[in-house]
Amino acid sequence: KTVEVGSYKANPWGFFDMYGNVWEWTADWHGAYPSSSVIDPRGPIKGSSLVKRGGGWSHVGANWRSATRYSLNRSFRNSSAGFRIGFQQQ
Repeated sequence: KTVEVGSYKANPWGFFDMYGNVWEWTADWHGAYPSSSVIDPRGPIKGSSLVKRGGGWSHVGANWRSATRYSLNRSFRNSSAGFRIGFQQQ
């Protein structure tokens, strides 16, 4: 099941709960990566499915990494997929 944010110690960079709570929806449409080396590939401009990343509580720990990505129809809903609210500390 999901847990309250901050339930575990921060990682070496000071971030909490980056993996394992819920899969995180991204704003990227799913598509093949370019064949050449790129930094922060965005994917296609439009599509039918979005990318989710990070691994959720309902999957094995080997999936708990930001490089893990899956394609899901954007109407998909369940308790293992969510989003991260970001903020910038002033």
